[in-house]
Amino acid sequence: MTNYFREISEPVDEVVTNGQFNFGTRNTPVKKANLLDAEKPFRTPFVNSFKNYRLKEWQAFQFGNEQYFMMVAIYNAKALALAQFILFDIEKNKKYHYERKVMPWNLKVAKSLYGTESHYISDDFTILVENDLQSGRVGIDIRIEKQKDLPHVMGQFMGFHEKGKATPLVTIMPFGQNRGMYSHKCLMPMEGGLDIGGKLLEFAENKSYMLMDDHKGYYPYPMKYDWVTAGYISDGKHIGFNLTDNQVLQKERFNENVLWVNGEMNLLPPVKFERENGVDGKWLIKDRFDLVNLEFEPVINNRIKLNLLLLRSNYYGPYGFFNGFIYDKNHNKIEIKNVFGMGEKFFLSA
Repeated sequence: MTNYFREISEPVDEVVTNGQFNFGTRNTPVKKANLLDAEKPFRTPFVNSFKNYRLKEWQAFQFGNEQYFMMVAIYNAKALALAQFILFDIEKNKKYHYERKVMPWNLKVAKSLYGTESHYISDDFTILVENDLQSGRVGIDIRIEKQKDLPHVMGQFMGFHEKGKATPLVTIMPFGQNRGMYSHKCLMPMEGGLDIGGKLLEFAENKSYMLMDDHKGYYPYPMKYDWVTAGYISDGKHIGFNLTDNQVLQKERFNENVLWVNGEMNLLPPVKFERENGVDGKWLIKDRFDLVNLEFEPVINNRIKLNLLLLRSNYYGPYGFFNGFIYDKNHNKIEIKNVFGMGEKFFLSA
């Protein structure tokens, strides 16, 4: 094990100031995710319309407790947009997958986390995210009618994004000279309830977690990344991690890799993913500083493969169990044993 250091930059109020990206790693939120204000992130005369089309943006959550894992996504890649809710019963190895593919203008991804909403709303399928970091709260409201093979679901959840309970990793990272991405990731305590087909599931704050990713970026063409995440409670502590290998430049200085332990953020180095037996086999996630050594074993997979005239996509999104360890910044070894989470291997040409 060797030392790794990544500088935490001074706070900023916005992602872009005077047309320029404020690249850096921070532990405080920005108030405006204004990537469309960037000057000439692409060499094209069709500045405004092209910038908006190339901007990939989403707000996504992974949350639950020892028995249930849930995922919510409001995702807009412009050529592809969807709203999604997934519930996985870990003990019964059963997945409930609700998804609505929509036109990009039929859903909304917030431009700030202060007094805003991200949502898809229809008569029979609604996911609403209320962002209120001013009061340290993030709310999720889910209302989906019974579908062909799926029961109705109604749920309300509250994440506690308060100082002392949660420290975010806020990264603004480069893909080019003035072209980049923004991500606000955080692990926080959560409480709420879900009615699924008349069965009520309750989630207490001291036994439940919520991982959030508020995300926007001018990704390269094609767009690709590897990613895993998980959260859990151990000895009364909320613990979680996010590990990504994407297309950003200067990865030891700029990355999204982090371990949270009871509200404290621990920055991690770049990682690499190995899959000797393909995406359905075990994934190995390691770094060159020997701080991260994880094995991810999928138990169920989500796959989307599209090959259209202007859109090609290969998406693998398995759910499964993590085993291994991660060291925190004080060189404490955090053992990770049979922790349930998810991963993605993503490719999009659009």
